[in-house]
Amino acid sequence: CIDCGACVPVCPVSAIFALDDLPEKWKSYAERNAKYFGR
Repeated sequence: CIDCGACVPVCPVSAIFALDDLPEKWKSYAERNAKYFGR
């Protein structure tokens, strides 16, 4: 859940993105995470 966006600016490693805003260099991890978590 990142719908309200409150967590985005306070993330200490800037690691929270909406899927549509995910930087290209992290896209392979999105697929890997989806498979791991069964989504």
